[in-house]
Amino acid sequence: MKRSNIIRMPVYAQIKEAILQKLSSREWKFDQPLPSESKMAEDFGVSIGSVRHAVADLEDAGILVKRQGVGTFVRSYKGTGVWNRFQKFIRKDGRLPVFESKPIKFEIIPAPEEVAAKMKIVSGDPVIHILRAMSDNGVHTGVDESFLDLDTFRDLKIEDLEAVKGNLYKLYEEKLGIYIADVTDLLEFLIVDEALNKLTLLPLGSPMFVVTLQGRLLNKKTVELRYEHCTAVNYLLRI
Repeated sequence: MKRSNIIRMPVYAQIKEAILQKLSSREWKFDQPLPSESKMAEDFGVSIGSVRHAVADLEDAGILVKRQGVGTFVRSYKGTGVWNRFQKFIRKDGRLPVFESKPIKFEIIPAPEEVAAKMKIVSGDPVIHILRAMSDNGVHTGVDESFLDLDTFRDLKIEDLEAVKGNLYKLYEEKLGIYIADVTDLLEFLIVDEALNKLTLLPLGSPMFVVTLQGRLLNKKTVELRYEHCTAVNYLLRI
């Protein structure tokens, strides 16, 4: 008898996927409590222990949060104010920066090869390209370049970017109803050369960070590729 190549997922892992699917399809709303654990156990036809295991894993992953006496919710800006789990920069004096931005470019362009590969689309497919000048307390800190999935962010307008205060993920969620569930980042430390000086307007020879971020939806689809170019003169990065 041939051995089966089917990999069977544990029940709790299947429940996690089912919860994420219901949130991705918006059958369950981000701003409303999830069904109770006993209700999920009944609907999924599993033990309440398996549901609790799945919910606990999603809490540990920073996707869900329990509110005492209210229920279990998707962790969001609406529920936690200025919370930002993707913020990496910190001032050398220990304070958190409050970045502001001014859009320089907002256009639809053919996806560059690197962008297409990371977003798993065809090179040349249309994507939204955004370039923003960044500042902290009125001081120029660098530029932020984003490539966004056109279908996901079709309703985004330059006026939205002009009005944004703080982080883009707050805008995505509150204005567009787009929840970025996971971000991976890659850090580089560079010295500003002529090409970077032209792009960022940071002084030649000064130190800078480049953080490459990939933002994904709950269904793990990459919909954002962002390059944060920030001076390293007065900032540190939390790892």
